[in-house]
Amino acid sequence: MSVKTIRLATVLAVALFGCTPVASNGAAEPVDVPIAGEGEGEVEVGPEADPDPDPEVDPDPEVDPDPEVDPKGEGEGLCAADDLNTSRPSGWTRASHCKGEPPDYARLFPDDRVHRIDLSIAPSDYQAMKDDLDALYGGSGGPGGPGGPGGMDGGDDPIYVPVQLGFDDLEWTDVGMRFKGNSSLRSAVSRGVLKLSFRLNFDKFEDDEPLIDNQRFWGFKKMTFSNGFSDPSLIRDKLGADIFRDSGVPAARGAFARIYVDVGDGPVYWGLYTMIEDPSDEMLEAQFGDDSGNLYKPEGQGATWDSLAADVVMQSFEKKTNEDESDWADVGEALDALHAGRNNAAAWRAGLEAVFDVQAFLHALAVNQVMVNWDSYGYMNHNYYVYADPNSDGRLVWFPWDLNESMLVKGSPGGGRGGPGGARADSSNVLMDDVGDDWPLVRFLLDDDTYFADYIAYAEDALVGCFAEDAVVAKARAYHDLIAPYVLGANGEQAPYSNLANQTEFEQSLEGGRSALVDHIRGRHETVRRALGD
Repeated sequence: MSVKTIRLATVLAVALFGCTPVASNGAAEPVDVPIAGEGEGEVEVGPEADPDPDPEVDPDPEVDPDPEVDPKGEGEGLCAADDLNTSRPSGWTRASHCKGEPPDYARLFPDDRVHRIDLSIAPSDYQAMKDDLDALYGGSGGPGGPGGPGGMDGGDDPIYVPVQLGFDDLEWTDVGMRFKGNSSLRSAVSRGVLKLSFRLNFDKFEDDEPLIDNQRFWGFKKMTFSNGFSDPSLIRDKLGADIFRDSGVPAARGAFARIYVDVGDGPVYWGLYTMIEDPSDEMLEAQFGDDSGNLYKPEGQGATWDSLAADVVMQSFEKKTNEDESDWADVGEALDALHAGRNNAAAWRAGLEAVFDVQAFLHALAVNQVMVNWDSYGYMNHNYYVYADPNSDGRLVWFPWDLNESMLVKGSPGGGRGGPGGARADSSNVLMDDVGDDWPLVRFLLDDDTYFADYIAYAEDALVGCFAEDAVVAKARAYHDLIAPYVLGANGEQAPYSNLANQTEFEQSLEGGRSALVDHIRGRHETVRRALGD
């Protein structure tokens, strides 16, 4: 796929003759636009050209050039690692496209704006994506009817294809895109829903297109986009993560985005998504202060922490950093300590705390149960990360992931795995006393009097802190109002690019409807207080 290129001389010309409004940190100054109907919701934060066609040029060599495009030193090109012979695609700026620049969290993850992102996919590539979904899950993979057999990239993951991305008047070329999800993706394909969650990797195709080597998106290499499966409010992914972070538990940041996709016939609105940072990218440095540790995304048999078998651990604890190092010693030590004899409780606690941040887990677990997040540990063996934090002597730190079904009661007793005798535990049970020992992190820790007291204290704190009723309800209403113009009406979601059965589902998603969020928050406070004896 061809891209326009520019030589360094052009870059220097832009530096000398162009002008971009900049903030004190050197980034383009954002311009807020009120969110209203279609065409008025874009947030104009991209650089603008100087309207003066004949600017005066100061010949003084000490003139301070635009920090976004100026080389940092003699012999360097647009990006810090570039030399003078390096070419980059037209339109690149150092802050927006280059590796090593600070991640622009303020620009990408606001609480009060809805982004617009445009994607262009070659018709043949889009057909390949549909064919691949048919091969993986069967059924229709998109407009044009069922596709034929397709390949798979990376085991059971859907294939990546190159796409072009437009955001705030800038473009990114040859960005890797693939669909993502487990049951949510399978369900959407089987129902003919075309609003599918997806993932972007900005330098996925750098080997094929050297011009985009180490391409970044305002400092980020990866982004995920959630379609709000099972969430008629479309705000749970963001709100749930906000609640965890407000409590002090690490969680990925998110923002709302309208996604338009052109597969050859012009832009089509794919719906309102939540754009979420990938935990293996900039989050570790931003929230832990050091990204050099091992990050794991457990899933499958070993993700219950019920097995000590090395092969199970290696298969279930997928490495997301340091992938080339075949060493799971930190996970093995934590599992050994968890399953050590508990006759001497103090010695068992000391051994476990040496390799696993028990308080971080109890804290996250308490917040999880106070608000209810059924699609998580204790009920499902996925949707969390553990990080060997170098700032905590390499101890494993637990944090949540995939929160579209948080604040949603599901998984009532009867059938399934997790509780006594193999029955599924009740995800709304505050004290978790029906969770079986096949979920040892829950059962072993909450059976210990010291740890149980810590858990109760974290739950009590959540009620008046991160899950304080009035504050969380107010934030839910604000988010709901913010995205409403892009869910309802002529500029809103339309079948088949929506998981909503009808617009009433969204209108009643806070109060009075199925899984109404505000109703849940208020009712949950009553339930938790009763369970805690308040």
